[in-house]
Amino acid sequence: MRICIFAHPGATHTKRMVAALNDRGATVHLVYKGDHNPKGATYERFGVPGLSLGNSVRRSVRRARYLSKFFQEHDLVTVFYLSDWGFHDEAIDCGRLALWPWGSDINAPPAAPPETPRLRERRMAMFDGAHGIATCSHWFADQVAEYADIDASEVNVIPLGVDLGLFKPARQPVREPVVGFLKGFGPAYGAERFIDAMPEMVARVPDVRFEMVGSRDRAKVLRRRIGDTEVASRITWIEPKPHDEIPKLLKRWQVSVIPSVVESFGVAALESSACGVPVVASNVGGLPETVIHDETGLLTDASDREQFADTVAGLLDDDERRIEMGRKGREFVASHFQWDACADQWMRFFEASANGTNGYTACPDQQQTPGMGTGAVAATTGHHA
Repeated sequence: MRICIFAHPGATHTKRMVAALNDRGATVHLVYKGDHNPKGATYERFGVPGLSLGNSVRRSVRRARYLSKFFQEHDLVTVFYLSDWGFHDEAIDCGRLALWPWGSDINAPPAAPPETPRLRERRMAMFDGAHGIATCSHWFADQVAEYADIDASEVNVIPLGVDLGLFKPARQPVREPVVGFLKGFGPAYGAERFIDAMPEMVARVPDVRFEMVGSRDRAKVLRRRIGDTEVASRITWIEPKPHDEIPKLLKRWQVSVIPSVVESFGVAALESSACGVPVVASNVGGLPETVIHDETGLLTDASDREQFADTVAGLLDDDERRIEMGRKGREFVASHFQWDACADQWMRFFEASANGTNGYTACPDQQQTPGMGTGAVAATTGHHA
């Protein structure tokens, strides 16, 4: 199977999906902006041909011809994150298109610029032409359905899994009260909420320390928020790490916090649980599907500084409860989110989309057929208007 993916080659989820598709016999061609050299895939820098003597038609025609070639040369074109690539019916034609909205393309994070009418139009054109739509959580599937004005049953729910051989608990329980934040310092993930609650966590647990993982530039802004206080000396700032180094961080923590403002799924919560680390997370978005309250962690109103601090401190103070949550978290991930099983479901989704059996077909001479059957976790039909 030949799959063309429009996605950032450096994104962790892109890398993981490319490797999984290769393992299952697919060949992958990535398209994005800029120069990249991805592992396991051929790569092409996106660019609509300019005017020339041999190609003097208007830009919209040149764009349609350029995009059409991806459908002609591959069994399936799929888009991870719905950027404005310029897809329209004349480009999609009788090819196959699958969509994987990621989150902020549908639900704008705080302080993000508003969606322009042109971008809205382009995204709706992709939804109208899609033979398969997939998201990672039921909550986000509902958000996508509302945005695209389709029935939620037309959106497949297929989670991202966790490699349990890579993400596994520390050999010995962590003795020091270390609370870690892994999500990065973008406005959607609530790093400011964590920082604002730290003084009260220290008041409750005097020897607590904190580790925060994120970019150096954003860390400078957060450092100014803390100022020269006693709390500042308790924070270790860590640059983002390759995915296979994340377990080393998680194994140092007693609690992992995800105080997100918005969150479409929450694979970081599952990775923490796989390492036996209980999670304290915002009760928003898809997080309740990855954190089982009072079993694998605790859901709270992270915008309430006192409530957030009390929830974290209470877990730090209760070794037995915390260790039991870590054990149940590992079991939860093993039962529902093993990477190979989830990757198999994604492969079936791509195959069904390519075969036109995951929704309505693009060409009038092809018969409409049912969806993927048992391949999806939730809904089973795709969409094509």
